[in-house]
Amino acid sequence: MINKFKADPEVLELFVMTVETSNIAAAARKQNLAPSLATRKIAQLEKSLGVRIFERTTRSVKITEAGAIALRWAKQSLIEQQKVLDELSALQLSPSGLIRIVATQYAATELLPSVLNQFNELYPDIQFAITTTDSLLNLVETRYDIAIHSGLVPDSSVIGHRLHKYSRILCAAPSYLARYGTPTALKSLAQHHCLVHSIIEARNWSFRRGNRIQTQLINPFIEANNYSVIRELARQSLGIARLAAPVVKKDIEDGRLIHLLPDYECVYPNGEKPSLWILYPNRHILSRTRLLIDFLIEHLPI
Repeated sequence: MINKFKADPEVLELFVMTVETSNIAAAARKQNLAPSLATRKIAQLEKSLGVRIFERTTRSVKITEAGAIALRWAKQSLIEQQKVLDELSALQLSPSGLIRIVATQYAATELLPSVLNQFNELYPDIQFAITTTDSLLNLVETRYDIAIHSGLVPDSSVIGHRLHKYSRILCAAPSYLARYGTPTALKSLAQHHCLVHSIIEARNWSFRRGNRIQTQLINPFIEANNYSVIRELARQSLGIARLAAPVVKKDIEDGRLIHLLPDYECVYPNGEKPSLWILYPNRHILSRTRLLIDFLIEHLPI
């Protein structure tokens, strides 16, 4: 039945979004549809396929075994459609379509806007959907086209282009240090309020001094999953943070934050410094996505 059935791409998108959100109303909002209309579209898809693709409750939906089979078909159909449209627009020298980007909060607010503005002047018909997170998501499962990620070397499931390595520093507000004292050694950190990333190195911080790497147990006073939040908490005198030097450069220069223990270099436990990466799935890349990747590599500030 699936091989013979040709569904509206918008219905397939709705189907995939419903699986990702486990909620028809949430998927409908993403497509600017009324929930009642989205429910009817899903019901019509089930009728056309001749199978039940969801088990419904009052609050959520759960995909059935038949639905999982249909989901693979729906995703592949959308990919093939995108390939065809992409190739046609490339032939016409007018690339168009949507590029899904996931980026860190810092990259999305401080780096991307001006670069995307330049890119838009060259390719005005390409659209973007931007999501922010400091976590490295599975680009295949989440259907993002590009990730701008800060951290360690990515695994083999993605292709990565490293823009540059960068340093992180320990820092705190002067008023915090006046209240609690300035740490003079790594072991002092255990007695201080530390502002930690809840996903990355939440309990231990590693440092390099010369050829020696040391790991220090710290006291997580506040945890957050976003480095922009951690920077603001540090500015508000709530503790010691470990942040990228470019991110706090102006704060240090203006005296809002103080660089602590400058003889110790912040590293990962393996001794690596973090890097800024452009990542994309290890699969066929649409021409519009390749255009953006090349443009970002050339124009993102380093």
